[in-house]
Amino acid sequence: MLSRYLFRGRRRGGRRDGETAHVYVDRPGPRVLGAIALVAVLSLCDAAFTLYELSQGGTEANPVMRAALSLGNTPFILIKTVVTVVGAMFLGLHKNWPLGRRCLSIALWGYLFLTVYHLYGIFFYLPKLSG
Repeated sequence: MLSRYLFRGRRRGGRRDGETAHVYVDRPGPRVLGAIALVAVLSLCDAAFTLYELSQGGTEANPVMRAALSLGNTPFILIKTVVTVVGAMFLGLHKNWPLGRRCLSIALWGYLFLTVYHLYGIFFYLPKLSG
């Protein structure tokens, strides 16, 4: 899974004919890298939206991230982003496993939904509280 050729080696598929599932590759491919990058960007957006909503009187629902918030804004963003990116990269390394693909897809769709949820709260819910 982890080798010195990760992200710079030549293998994009299995080494032998017919190896397509349950194999590790050096280069995950543009779609997987794009999904990992999008999860990272959406995680940063989630952190920024969370900090904005907290400044407007909101609360953090996740107890782990609530504990990270007690360390300050910058550690909160770093912890949240690093944990998310490491997890997405782990799933990206498992792109040839059905569960790995499914979990990366769930993470991507989950962060997309969360971003829409934040935007709804910022534009439709928070104005009602202050006005």
